[in-house]
Amino acid sequence: MGALAALNLAGCGGSTESVIDPNVLVDANFDTLAGWIPDAMNGTLTREKAHSGNYALKVDGTHEYSLGYTAPLGNLSGTRIKKIKVSAWAFLVTGASASLVVTVGNPATPAEKPLMWEGLPLEKSASPGKWVEISKVITLPENILPTYTLGLYLWRTAGTQPVYLDDLRVTIEP
Repeated sequence: MGALAALNLAGCGGSTESVIDPNVLVDANFDTLAGWIPDAMNGTLTREKAHSGNYALKVDGTHEYSLGYTAPLGNLSGTRIKKIKVSAWAFLVTGASASLVVTVGNPATPAEKPLMWEGLPLEKSASPGKWVEISKVITLPENILPTYTLGLYLWRTAGTQPVYLDDLRVTIEP
């Protein structure tokens, strides 16, 4: 993720329900990030389109990567996480291509390749010009430790047209 801003999105936006689901690790609709992010990353938080609320993440010809999320797995759950489900709503225009990237890495060795890198290509399940829900269940490596970090970001893989992502959610799967 290199120069990506690492922001803790857990609890940012999303549901106002008083009951907290212990299986929800990340629940973000990006509306409560406005004003908190560095100016250099403001171009990836936009009001141009949103699935819910007022804001969404965006990548385009100017921004290859969106804001990033990083958190130690041990901060997200008190038990070892074996599988997660990543879901979000994506909006693409014709010719746009992007992936929602999920990583697990050792923060003690940030220069090394992550233990896990999984890209969810949005164009494979999206209909151009419409918001479409995307999701994938991911099995995490067995050798992860609670100190290892979960990372999430949107990556423009081709084209210069904008791609939007909103209502990102990560849950523990049985």
